Amino acid sequence: MRAALPALLLALLPLLACEKTQEGVHVVVSGPLTPRVDFDRLSVVAALPDGSPLALATLEGDALKLPASFNFESGPATPEGTHVSVRATAELAGTVRSAASGEATLAPGSGSTLELALPPIPTPPDAGTPTEACDNGVDDDGDDLRDCADPDCNGLRCQPGGLTCSSGVCGCPGRTTTGLVTEYPGFTRRASPLALVPSAGPYAGQLLVTGGRDDSGRPLATVESFAPGAKPTVRGSLQVPRAEASALALADGGVVVLGGVRVDGQSEQTFERLEADGSSTLVFFTPPLIANGVIAGRLGPDAVLAGGELAQRPLPAASDTAVRVKLDSPGAGDQTLLGRLSLSCPAGGASLGDAFVLAGGCTGKGASSRTDVVEASGLITSGPSLPVALEGPAVVSLSSTRALIAGGREALPNGSLAPSARVFLLERAGTVVRVRELASMEVPRASPRAVRVGNGWLYIEDGAGGPPAWFDPASERFTPATSAATPRAAHTLAGGSDARVFVVGGTGPDGRLSDTALEVQVRCP
Repeated sequence: MRAALPALLLALLPLLACEKTQEGVHVVVSGPLTPRVDFDRLSVVAALPDGSPLALATLEGDALKLPASFNFESGPATPEGTHVSVRATAELAGTVRSAASGEATLAPGSGSTLELALPPIPTPPDAGTPTEACDNGVDDDGDDLRDCADPDCNGLRCQPGGLTCSSGVCGCPGRTTTGLVTEYPGFTRRASPLALVPSAGPYAGQLLVTGGRDDSGRPLATVESFAPGAKPTVRGSLQVPRAEASALALADGGVVVLGGVRVDGQSEQTFERLEADGSSTLVFFTPPLIANGVIAGRLGPDAVLAGGELAQRPLPAASDTAVRVKLDSPGAGDQTLLGRLSLSCPAGGASLGDAFVLAGGCTGKGASSRTDVVEASGLITSGPSLPVALEGPAVVSLSSTRALIAGGREALPNGSLAPSARVFLLERAGTVVRVRELASMEVPRASPRAVRVGNGWLYIEDGAGGPPAWFDPASERFTPATSAATPRAAHTLAGGSDARVFVVGGTGPDGRLSDTALEVQVRCP
């Protein structure tokens, strides 16, 4: 999908003095930062007040200096009087170090002037009390080490279920893996279902499963719920059987299923909101929208869809765009094209504060070091670059302001791809997003999938056959997880509301669809 965006002409002038422009705005970026020391790239983005992107400019290398000047000239779709928002970011090695924003109106003649002052790079705050608690995810004693990463915690409890700290890792004493695996029968056989555990509402704490395909490849509509210790219960059906759809659990406890492919192989241009009685409310996308295999996230009360096969009718489908969909009435189903991504096909996405971040290249489409940030306003901005280009990494939220990018296949200097063990942490403070490389995983994972569980840990597995692991965000270390007795493919992971993850659907080594779900708990056997 290559949607036509409003045209704004950009004259890039890294000069100390302004040059005259016609019917535009002159942006001057300054600040107490030293080029090539405090930052190695300066980016300026202009957008409409509704977040629709207009123009992007960057300075790097010999052109990098402060103050720097940029002229944004009006075009046919952005005449004089158009109100624009402008954001400047200074980055170092892919990390946003400082940012400033402002607004201006495109003016005739010599144009208006907008001055943006980048603030100084903040100093990290000091941490607190003299004794380290080993199970709260906080650096309590001010030595920049949290929980098991602090040597003071060695041998002390770090999680319920018998886990203690040993050599910087939270795990089961005397065991090489951590976790208790339980298998539950009675589920509908399906491949690649939708599965999630809402934290509120009528399904709070329950595993909810729907969609996917049966053993003949037909999309399914059955909706099942499950609570550990009970049997799976059929709660109802979707109005439209769907495969390759997306699902979101909302803050109010609602659950929505968006897009996907119908039984006849055509794209379904609706979403359904699941009701407490097992029924659903069907809502049409307006204008019509194709959303197959897309990345879905929350953007305030709305949904953001990106990547996959995404298209506003009658435009062709593409994988480099993002769309915002209104989920609540009035206007439920209304959707807006936010614009194009710098990623040609993102591998995954995660919430990051009130924004949504996309990263990596999708499997089979090439590696990328880029990240894109979809702000709450709908503005798409370039996030910090990763030190390495990755294809198919896992991208998952850690907390409200942190996300993890792990594994995949990394680009080598000779142009080939190799399984990667590298891990990166994205952190957001205000409008600034930083990237930091963590210690590598214990083994490379070429086809990783990861999900966050209720205690804040991540569960990560490898579709290429690598062993599963837990990630402890406090110590920022990986702990080998207990593997299932029988491996699966074409299954789905769902993080529980407490310290457990569910493995749902898929096929076993014999190629048959499974009617069981696995529960993996963060605890010692």
